[in-house]
Amino acid sequence: MSAEIRNLKGQVAVLHKALDLLECLVAAPLTAADISKQIGVAKPTVYRLLSTLQSRGFIAKESDGARYMIGSAIHALGAGGGNAPDLVALTRPFTSRLAATYGETVNVAVKSGGEILYVDVLQSAHRLRTDMPAGGRDHLHSTALGKAILADLPEGEAKAILTTIDRVQVTPSTVVAVPALLRQLAAVRQCGYAVDDQENEIASVCIASAIRGYDNHPVGAISISGPRWRIDDQLVKVIGEELVLICGSLSDVLRLGGARADVAALS
Repeated sequence: MSAEIRNLKGQVAVLHKALDLLECLVAAPLTAADISKQIGVAKPTVYRLLSTLQSRGFIAKESDGARYMIGSAIHALGAGGGNAPDLVALTRPFTSRLAATYGETVNVAVKSGGEILYVDVLQSAHRLRTDMPAGGRDHLHSTALGKAILADLPEGEAKAILTTIDRVQVTPSTVVAVPALLRQLAAVRQCGYAVDDQENEIASVCIASAIRGYDNHPVGAISISGPRWRIDDQLVKVIGEELVLICGSLSDVLRLGGARADVAALS
């Protein structure tokens, strides 16, 4: 075992180095060589740490591919009060209203590694409905929730994630080619909401918009999902535009500190 990852009494030395690395990147994006100098670890070890942290979304590469920066998973853990428990409390007044208005399943999810993690699900009362429980995980590339979150990331970070995750062909409609997915993300940035039209489940459609934290990084997303025959193109647009307004308001609250009084006033 190399000197820089030898065990400390009662502690894990390599974890200290990973945390040192993250602390460096909080200050500014850095190259692997810069990180090696700052934390006093040989470059091969730095590259192993970077590879591991990048695979979980805790760091990402800048669009030019030279420097590393803090990734979206850090922000999902708790940026601006946006960790999962607080995100549920923050969004529940809105998701409850959406569920009552449209009668369809309403979901809240965050990015977790190369997937989305459902942190809150309000199931539709219809017998025929989409059915993913809170705590379940799903794909980034084929879900509206995943695409909404990816579209709110810097383009270089979103591209880096798409090139590293397993882009499964979930249904015949699933888009798996990175250039095509990047075009989808560009369209999401234009209108503010993402649509998965039978890309993750046959005969099902889902519409989602992302919530941003205090630093403008996405901390999660809200979606409405249901059978395609109940949610036509016109309703997709109506739902999408309402989600944009709601998620924009929630993002404003997080940027201002997430005061519960402000949330109550908005709802």
